[in-house]
Amino acid sequence: MNPVRPLALTLFLATALAQVGLLDGPRPPTEVRGTLQGNARDGYRVAVEFLVDQGVEPLQGTVYQALTWDGRLYLCPGACDTFRLAGYTRGALYNQAIFDLYDSQNRFRGRAGVDTVYDAQNRPAYYRVDYAVSPLQGTRVWRPSPDNPVPVEAGGWLWATPPGGVSPERYRYPGLEGYQPPQGGSLFASISPADRDVVEVVRVDSLARLRQVFGRAQRGSTLYLYVPDVSPWTQRLAQEWGSLVGGQARFVVPEGTARAYCATPARRDPRYYVMPRENLPPEASLGVVYPSSGAGQPGMVLAGAGLYRDPGWAGTDYVDFTTALVPLTEGLPQARARVWGYISRADLKARVEFYERVLSDRYDWWGGGNPDASWDGTFIVRVGGEDETLRIRDWVHGDYASTLFHAYDSAGNHRAYVYVTTRKETVYELDTSRPTTFDFSMSGSVVEGLRFNVGGETFEAYDCSYSYTVRATDIYTCSYRDLQGRHRGSGSIGAWWFVRRVTGTVYPVVARTRTVGYTYSAYIRGWVEGWRAASDNDRPVQAGGVVYAEGRGYRVPGLEGYLQPGSTLLEAAFGNPAVSYLTRRLDPSGNPYEPLKGQGVQEAGVGPKPLLNWCVVNGF
Repeated sequence: MNPVRPLALTLFLATALAQVGLLDGPRPPTEVRGTLQGNARDGYRVAVEFLVDQGVEPLQGTVYQALTWDGRLYLCPGACDTFRLAGYTRGALYNQAIFDLYDSQNRFRGRAGVDTVYDAQNRPAYYRVDYAVSPLQGTRVWRPSPDNPVPVEAGGWLWATPPGGVSPERYRYPGLEGYQPPQGGSLFASISPADRDVVEVVRVDSLARLRQVFGRAQRGSTLYLYVPDVSPWTQRLAQEWGSLVGGQARFVVPEGTARAYCATPARRDPRYYVMPRENLPPEASLGVVYPSSGAGQPGMVLAGAGLYRDPGWAGTDYVDFTTALVPLTEGLPQARARVWGYISRADLKARVEFYERVLSDRYDWWGGGNPDASWDGTFIVRVGGEDETLRIRDWVHGDYASTLFHAYDSAGNHRAYVYVTTRKETVYELDTSRPTTFDFSMSGSVVEGLRFNVGGETFEAYDCSYSYTVRATDIYTCSYRDLQGRHRGSGSIGAWWFVRRVTGTVYPVVARTRTVGYTYSAYIRGWVEGWRAASDNDRPVQAGGVVYAEGRGYRVPGLEGYLQPGSTLLEAAFGNPAVSYLTRRLDPSGNPYEPLKGQGVQEAGVGPKPLLNWCVVNGF
């Protein structure tokens, strides 16, 4: 075989698309599918559908149509179709009218009742349409699970009951192998059982989400921050509050911290207050927003260590970057991804690519050879990798003149266009089935090389050898050939003086053609090292910056805290009237930590005091 070498030949292939269903269940993925809903912060849910045999039960329902309705219904009793009401007139005022329903193939499929609904002034308002449509028998249709939508459990597993079934079946949603549902409950659960009926609770896990929360507060509202200490991060929150809301932020610290503040410039800072507690755990930090225009306005409550500790949130909410991925296990190929989306919406997506040996989309290598007649249509190539055996599909021996074939590798990939030509040779053989015998005398002076005519052809004696002598005649055994040098027979020649008696048998010559081998030229699709897009893009970025593509797990550097339970250090509750009640109940004139009585609070009904007043009263 000739060495394989590059050749400038470009051919284009169509991209194959794969169908994806739910995996690892009692039904094949072609019979159960799901639509992913939700996000990684709040948890994923899946709307599951099963491919089931359609029965004969009619599809029943009620719809409301405008008075301009054209009398057509788009329904899905098994297969979806448009149904018309026979005899219906647009705009007529019907009262318990019954119409036959026909599908787009003009087949009777059911009936519909139409009633006109009137408003309070007895004016026609709209139609109520009650329908019953029978499905076609012998069909299979997609039907939703009655459990929809079902929650996704750890590892991407879920349970869903088939339509008409009695027990749920377990499946796995592909690409969520590393998924972990959100952990824990609201931080507000630790404040007071009487305050758990808040209207809305928002987990704050980015600066953008914090700014969204602050933006919902009434302009000019005051924010009281109950924190263990006024950290740089707490001051940053106060600045964000002032710039977004235009109101004041006040710091309320426990008495243990206030003692140290009395000897600092904070002593005379009107923003500093003291709560009647010796200390405060960071996790118990609290923020209370008081509207500027009175207690009847919606309020807001913030809770969590994120009021005191810097959570390390990204400075920007929307991200769009490309980065190398860190494999979660050894042996995975090099990978990269474009990551984009809003951190605050927990909707980051990753378009993953693998750097690996992949098949080129060009047939730019060449190879050839001259195998013998027993060739089985296989040949060995080395095109950017190890030696590989390619095989011509449906190879059979035959006569070919630059005939095009297709060759595939052991994995079934199309790898080469092969042009094959059959090599042949012509062989001249004696036809021993048609002998010609002769016996005649002629004059001659030689035996070896004696020429004579038989049947119009001239032959020549060769390889003659003496045999015996009889009656003064020497007898020689000879072979006979034609003037083209081809062996044609044999016999004997008797030599007596100048007389030669020639006897023997000659045979006619038949030309036969046989295959001696093949010549092939192959234009080969080789291997290249390069980036290949994952077959299941785009992938959701999961908690901790983890992303799975084609079952391989990677981590996005810089997103280690994304959606992790520890990264949600702050929650906000707001709304009206529940949160307004909560903010009034936690008025600074009272003690917001009254539920913690017995944990260091000596004055249960006493609220925060200005730092300066507290320092003077306590002699600091």
